Amino acid sequence: MAFDPLVEAIRSSLRALDANPRAARAYLNLIEAYEDCAEKESEAELLDQAMFVIRDVKLLALSEEEKRRLADLEVRVTATLSRLRPAGTKK
Repeated sequence: MAFDPLVEAIRSSLRALDANPRAARAYLNLIEAYEDCAEKESEAELLDQAMFVIRDVKLLALSEEEKRRLADLEVRVTATLSRLRPAGTKK
């Protein structure tokens, strides 16, 4: 099996969350990793996962910088999801 840096980014972020489940930065990195991998593979399901993480990270205490990064990620993930899964198509 070939090493895929995008998949490893997801795994690395998940390991960071296992080590510290309250680390907002790890959640944000995970969202970005899902987004990057979904973009490369045209896999809308990865963006669904990113949206679940976005929902969860909103429950954490975030710095202003983290709030801005989360808002930017949410806009990007939503836009990419709309492109990969146009309205009216099934999951």
